[in-house]
Amino acid sequence: MEQSISSVQTEEKPMAGASKIINIFFEPKRVFESLRIKPTWLVPFLIVAILGIGFYYYAYPLIMDQQVQRIQENEKIPEEQKGRIIEKLKETDHPPIWQLALAPIGSLVSLVVVAAVLFFVFNVLLGGDSTFRQVFSVYCYSALVAIPAMIVKFPLIMAKGSLNVQTSLAVFLSADAKDTFLYNVFSSFDIFTIWQVILVAIGMGVMYKYSTKKAFAPVLILWLIWILIKSALSTIFGGAFAL
Repeated sequence: MEQSISSVQTEEKPMAGASKIINIFFEPKRVFESLRIKPTWLVPFLIVAILGIGFYYYAYPLIMDQQVQRIQENEKIPEEQKGRIIEKLKETDHPPIWQLALAPIGSLVSLVVVAAVLFFVFNVLLGGDSTFRQVFSVYCYSALVAIPAMIVKFPLIMAKGSLNVQTSLAVFLSADAKDTFLYNVFSSFDIFTIWQVILVAIGMGVMYKYSTKKAFAPVLILWLIWILIKSALSTIFGGAFAL
């Protein structure tokens, strides 16, 4: 009897921080079960924020080149105004410090907003029972997919000298289609984004004690709605919502 109680207590003991970071890629269900007992979010948030800052800093010249190209191709902007905008964009090869400082805030706001939507859908619309902190921890840990994504994409981006590195269905479309609605939809079906969606579904299933299949349906619907909205806005505004 004592052995049984001891076994249950051992199983319910939360995983250590480093173990959760590693196992989110290999045993995500175990990680989320640990987070259901003790939800945490700071460490994965810091990792994602640091990766974002590092990428923005080193890829800044390529980001500016992309912005310049979009401005040059935009027929709605007068030529004189284009020149002034482009000249200002090319003033430095590195991003301003204030932009780097604000980047983590932008990441945090994005994580909070998505977690809030998930919390609303699962708690209010589906009648589930979980806390926002638990849902937020799920989304923060799912965002660690940024690590393998960066490992794969960043070397390719720097070697190619272009941000146009695809690990999505957009690889099957021609470069001429890059400003079309179809291209924006296809580019949303990125292998790492799909990986994150699956992780979110697993995590929500654990937090709400649903099967992964039951949790996956609302997560998938929310993702598809976002793809349609983002793709439409990106097509209208020339890639401003492409990220």
